[in-house]
Amino acid sequence: MKPSAPAIPLILGLSLLGASGAYLYMLFKKRRSNATGDLVDFFTRSTSKQDAPVAEIVIPNSLIPLVIGRKGYTLQHIQQSTGASIYFVDHDESSQLCRIQGPSQAAVEKAKEMVLKETSRPITITEEVIVPQAACGKILGRCGDELQEICRKSMAKVWLEGRARSETERRVMITGTASQIKVAKELIAQKVREDHDSKKMLADPTRQTREPRIRTPPTSSAPTPVPSDGGMKLNATSPKICVEKRNSSSFAAGQMEVFVSTIVSPSKFYVQLVGPQSTELDLLVLSMTEYYNQNQNRELHRLRKPYLGQIVAAEFNADNKWYRTEISAILPNEYKPGEVVLDLFFVDYGDNQYTNPNEVYELKPDFLALRFQAIECFLARVEPTQQSNLMPAPASATGEEEWDPVAVTRFEELTYVAQWKKIVSKIVTYRNSKSPLHGRETSPIPGVELYDTAPNGMDQINIAQQLIAEGLARPASSERLDELSRSQLFRLGLTNGTDGSSSQSSSIDKVDDVSASSSTSASTVISSGVHINGTGQTSPKVEQQQQQKQPQQSVRYRSLANGAH
Repeated sequence: MKPSAPAIPLILGLSLLGASGAYLYMLFKKRRSNATGDLVDFFTRSTSKQDAPVAEIVIPNSLIPLVIGRKGYTLQHIQQSTGASIYFVDHDESSQLCRIQGPSQAAVEKAKEMVLKETSRPITITEEVIVPQAACGKILGRCGDELQEICRKSMAKVWLEGRARSETERRVMITGTASQIKVAKELIAQKVREDHDSKKMLADPTRQTREPRIRTPPTSSAPTPVPSDGGMKLNATSPKICVEKRNSSSFAAGQMEVFVSTIVSPSKFYVQLVGPQSTELDLLVLSMTEYYNQNQNRELHRLRKPYLGQIVAAEFNADNKWYRTEISAILPNEYKPGEVVLDLFFVDYGDNQYTNPNEVYELKPDFLALRFQAIECFLARVEPTQQSNLMPAPASATGEEEWDPVAVTRFEELTYVAQWKKIVSKIVTYRNSKSPLHGRETSPIPGVELYDTAPNGMDQINIAQQLIAEGLARPASSERLDELSRSQLFRLGLTNGTDGSSSQSSSIDKVDDVSASSSTSASTVISSGVHINGTGQTSPKVEQQQQQKQPQQSVRYRSLANGAH
């Protein structure tokens, strides 16, 4: 039976369609996967590996920033170095899946190694520490030196927040690794403890004790010396005590408590104000002694080239403690030709010491925070019993009269020099001062009355009147007042507008301004060829040419820090 004509094209089309489908299947589906996942060629039955190797790593969310880096720079560097492609997909709540795909297995392995290396680095984080507002000054230090030291030691970035968190607290921010932040926190806590301990010591009067700072035993233990008066001996076995009926428990106008730290003579001595600054000075000395007793710190601050007026650190040879000093003179060494010695003025105490340059060191800036404590004064309304005719007339005007050594010794006894016994001081006059260093500001030198507490514990002893009563001084023939500026008069409280009922604190402020000037003079005076230091002891005689008898050709010597040669 022959098919009909219309059915032939249909049968032929179906046949060609099936043949074409089979051909296309054979053409495009030459490979298939076997049981192991390898690709098998359909015709040759040979297996082949995948063209793009892939590696996967599970990375915690906290380490993802280390792999990506700042602005993606780390991730870009890994991809460019290896040629691999790296992308992240969610894995769970605490981690992500890092998928690495590269042109070769070696490239994938290298990229994986670099990713794992980045995840092993310490994490940089930022934390905060709350500190008392009052301790911020201790943390910052002078000009931020202490804060820079914390950063240097901890290798972390530390800064104080601009605005205070509250009236009593402030936030300190720390950025770094966990170990760096731990070190920074320990250093900050140490500064807070130091600030707390210093305030606790200031508030505890039982801890405010000082050791005598003298090179020789106190002269007060010796019997009262007997002054000479024209070859006649004055009976001074029991000198009359000049007592003023004044209650020592309450301060009169302009009075304040002081320590007498150094005496050259009644015409020139140094005092320290009694108060919190006394304890701060004691803490400063302890800190300086601890710091400069370490060899590495001394090497760090070795003095290369000393110059006049330089503030340095030096050891006091009487107690082996370290103090702030000023280079007041650079002199030839009499025992070692070609070398020099430094005449050092202790800016907090007023005495002097000769020291070799290799024993003096630069002062760490932190130790300059406390203002200088030594205030030069002179005893008002008295003068030596006998003025030397060899001394030029202007000597009394500058307050450097020649005093009998016996009078100086007795004055040391009455004022308890460097034994840190409180006595009362009152400013009654002044004297102008001049600095030999060009451009250095000076302050007037106050003339004071000194009062000690009488044996009855109520009245006061006028020390100037006591010297007069013992024949060691006489009332001043005239009071000479130098021409001072209005601001200087105001600082001394000698202007017409001064309130007579001013409190002790206001008087302290006035005298404290005097101590603030860096022109504090050295207590080194050379008179009649004898070098007298701040403790009243004479050093080797200075050679002077005194053959000239004309007054205008006589030479008077003073330390460079106290006046021109």
